[in-house]
Amino acid sequence: MSARRKRWDLLPAAPADFVQSSGRSPLLATLLHQRQLRDPDAVHAFLEADYRSGLHDPLLMKGMPEASDRIVRAITEGELMAVYGDFDTDGVTSVTLLIQAITAMGGTIKPYIPHRIREGYGLNNLAIEQLSKDGVRLLITVDCGISNVVEVAQATALGLDVIVTDHHHPPAELPAALAVVNPKQPGCAYPYKQLVGVGIAFKLVQALVKRGMRLGALRGRDLLDVVALGTVTDMGPLDGENRVLVKAGLVALNATQRPGLKALIEVSGLHLGKVDSAAIGYMLGPRINAAGRLDDAVRAYDLLLADTHAEAKRLADELNQTNRVRQELTKQVQAAAIAMAEADGRNQRRIVVIDGPDFPAGVVGLVAGKLVEEWGRPVLLIERGPENSRGSARSVPGFSIIDALTGCKDLFERFGGHSAAAGFTIANANIPDLDARLQAIAAEQLTDEMLQPSLRVDAEANLNDLSWELLADLSQLEPFGQANPQPTLMSVGVDVVDTRTLGADNQHLRLFLRKDGGTTYEAIAFRLGHLADALRRHPRIDVLYTLEANEWQGEHKLQLKIKDFRRA
Repeated sequence: MSARRKRWDLLPAAPADFVQSSGRSPLLATLLHQRQLRDPDAVHAFLEADYRSGLHDPLLMKGMPEASDRIVRAITEGELMAVYGDFDTDGVTSVTLLIQAITAMGGTIKPYIPHRIREGYGLNNLAIEQLSKDGVRLLITVDCGISNVVEVAQATALGLDVIVTDHHHPPAELPAALAVVNPKQPGCAYPYKQLVGVGIAFKLVQALVKRGMRLGALRGRDLLDVVALGTVTDMGPLDGENRVLVKAGLVALNATQRPGLKALIEVSGLHLGKVDSAAIGYMLGPRINAAGRLDDAVRAYDLLLADTHAEAKRLADELNQTNRVRQELTKQVQAAAIAMAEADGRNQRRIVVIDGPDFPAGVVGLVAGKLVEEWGRPVLLIERGPENSRGSARSVPGFSIIDALTGCKDLFERFGGHSAAAGFTIANANIPDLDARLQAIAAEQLTDEMLQPSLRVDAEANLNDLSWELLADLSQLEPFGQANPQPTLMSVGVDVVDTRTLGADNQHLRLFLRKDGGTTYEAIAFRLGHLADALRRHPRIDVLYTLEANEWQGEHKLQLKIKDFRRA
């Protein structure tokens, strides 16, 4: 009866001696143990995620002393600077943060966010030439630049100093910039490597403050709302310093004074004061990203720095509408890609490579991610152009897609990314070679186990043991996200006492579950409405779920959000 026939991987419980020494409930101790948090100091640091003690010295980052010194000189001498970002939420929030902070410090700085369709990802020479003509003397990249060796050389030849700040996987040859700030680069002693672009931009601001720059009326914590927004949306792991920044950032976000964020929260159907990491990932982030996917990311930047409620509401409404168009386009492209791959059996290969002229570059990454969920294998989806094509790649756990692309680097015009996701530009003539070489790499490195879709199960719980106290234990692990997923519980031998379909096409299920005549719990199962009749025929199931609080019309109760189920 399982909806997806995924393997359920139940992780082992914590040893009894660890549970006893931790002084915490068996469930919470197990969840900490599974997250490799076994030392009392590590457990304390994780659960507290304290902003005052949990951040590292920014000047430990390679390139940061030189970068911060040069920006201080530009501020004090009144030089015109530009910050050049990516068109996704991480890039837009990074640009927003540096414009806000450096302006508050008295600097003169302008933003530049390239257009996805007209300019593509990363630095480009036409933009650099225009910035040089505008009088820019210092160019700072955020969330891009680490692969732009040629473009940085061009900027230097035009008399610009370039500071590259980026978090993507560094190539073998780094750009010859005045400073390269990326904790993943060789020789960087910075203890935390997983900051996203906006996290590195925030560390740059911290370094400037350490160099004596003042933020005026602005406080460092006033910038944390956009740090949380960019980090969660870019799927940065929510451990270590990212966890500290996002936890503090959620506090800042829920008390934000930005008219743009207030308007975005409202148009998303959320409430200020109740925004969590899931709301960023599923509601706010996609609306910010939609601008760069289908239109111009500058609109999202304008929203974040809007001065008035009227301007903010207009921009938030526009982004909301753009996001609706993006959702519909994503569905259409996904259906077309599935049809194309199933027609010739491509979806059975170890890596799926699909190209066509009707796959807009703005949504290929989203669709590739959905196809990975559908097929359980890495996917490259490519928008074919007249001579060159642009594509996105998404992978499965355990198989680094950026390493695979690096093995084919001679085929690309440009490429970049990390283990789970990457983007590239390639000559059309090279696409068949890319496919063939990736299949060869996959045959050696992509195991059958990696191709078996699975669901992580953190712990087994008796349905009758669910309680508000247990939910409070789980809540200590918030914020949830990459590397710290919301705990998934398993309950076996559960009776379905009632079933109702929900949604426009009856695509969702509301279930009422009970175990051995105990308390009845409500559960919601999204996109599993087609299994209603099967549940009525076989009403005893094992169920995987996350436990949540549901507030509706003033009533507060526990609810199970079902991830999967099978016949008991």
